[in-house]
Amino acid sequence: MRVRNWWIEANIDGRKTPLRGGPIGKKGGFSITIMQRDNGEITHPIQIWGVVNKAGNLVLSVVNKTDITLAPPITIETKR
Repeated sequence: MRVRNWWIEANIDGRKTPLRGGPIGKKGGFSITIMQRDNGEITHPIQIWGVVNKAGNLVLSVVNKTDITLAPPITIETKR
């Protein structure tokens, strides 16, 4: 499989086809937010994003947008 910076594949119950894709350019990135319902409220949304930093390295971050004390941010940086 040929992949640029990232390739995302998501299977969602009820969808006939998976969500698939990646950035078009070598400096491209992505962001995705995942939300969960708890007693009718949306709680603990998680945001995942991938960017190319100024040094040209790939940075993947996962953050709890509501309360980072529940789960500290995770950041992975790799060289291309």
